[in-house]
Amino acid sequence: MTIVTNGPERVYQPGYEAVAAKIIELIKNASLQPGARLPTEQKLAEQLGVSRAMVREAIKILTASGHVRTRRGSGIYVSDGARPFAMAAINLSMPVDIEHMRALFEFRCMQEMLTVRLATQHITLVELRALERSAALNREAALAEQWEPFLASDNDFHSTIAKASHNPFLAETIETVLRLQRWTVKMVTGGAPGSLLRSADQHDTIFNAIKDGAAEVAAQEIKKHIEMVLQEYLQDVRRRLLLDELPEG
Repeated sequence: MTIVTNGPERVYQPGYEAVAAKIIELIKNASLQPGARLPTEQKLAEQLGVSRAMVREAIKILTASGHVRTRRGSGIYVSDGARPFAMAAINLSMPVDIEHMRALFEFRCMQEMLTVRLATQHITLVELRALERSAALNREAALAEQWEPFLASDNDFHSTIAKASHNPFLAETIETVLRLQRWTVKMVTGGAPGSLLRSADQHDTIFNAIKDGAAEVAAQEIKKHIEMVLQEYLQDVRRRLLLDELPEG
């Protein structure tokens, strides 16, 4: 089963994802082979007419998906196609296999349950305050139904928990999965009614459990949160497939 993303609906796509797609197109149009060096971030920004920060975020996605690789102090290179973890089937050009997405959500759920348990034990006061700010910003964006700030604060919330685990391997894994999900799960503007506020409520519950030192409660709440996101994603997939099957006119 695949997901069609070029239908009549308006699909949310952060700017860095569009830039990532343009860089892939640039690689294809120039017939660049694995090992070929790409222009610098600054030159890519000038060529594509975007900020360097936007290019940097796009490069992070392309690195995670295996399209490019970077060398510190050397530059950006076209990858040979070898991708970290079991991500060879996740391609930045749609369609997306729904069973693969289920597996990605399951992997994320297991990792974040472990991460939040460790974060509850090791989080510092500074990190706790940063997490509280992320949750507050997420709620503000949810109330205003502003997608870009909502997704940015959602990412920040989960990333802050991952960093608070004080385990760099877990933190990097969570960052990679979040980037992949942001690309593959095309969030439809408008979404399910109340979904943003439900997510913000769950963030508050997770934060309070961490603050109270209730590691197992935090783990179960983050499990509920990720499962809710998966169910809303699947509902959106079914809705889009039904729309695709309706006769025109």
